[in-house]
Amino acid sequence: MTKYTLYIEPKPQSRPRFGRNGTYEESKMKQWKRNCESQLRLLKPKIIDKGPVFVSTTFYIYPPKRIAKVKKRRSELESESIYVDKRPDIDNYIKAVLDCSNELLFKDDGQVAALSAQKLYSLNPRIEIEITKLED
Repeated sequence: MTKYTLYIEPKPQSRPRFGRNGTYEESKMKQWKRNCESQLRLLKPKIIDKGPVFVSTTFYIYPPKRIAKVKKRRSELESESIYVDKRPDIDNYIKAVLDCSNELLFKDDGQVAALSAQKLYSLNPRIEIEITKLED
């Protein structure tokens, strides 16, 4: 198992946009993906060329003011134990991270055979990725 921490605000994969020249991705999403990929490259990961992999991802999301300002919730926020049960959907977060991980953590995201993910509120937004090769 190898663990990577990306100090970047989690962002869900945006929906494709349609224009005269076909489909395209929002510029903010492209910029976020470039930032995510560059942070992964700086960690110098060892790519898993073949075989199935297990990916566990935790998305630490900055809380809204209605939660961050409540003093009795402060200790829960600091211990990062409040789950996010609001939009955006977790599968959109996963899609964005797996797309950025292609050719960096694994050859292709089709290798992901097992997956675990969670969204938690945190005052320190980031993404933690654990990757394990399932077979030798």
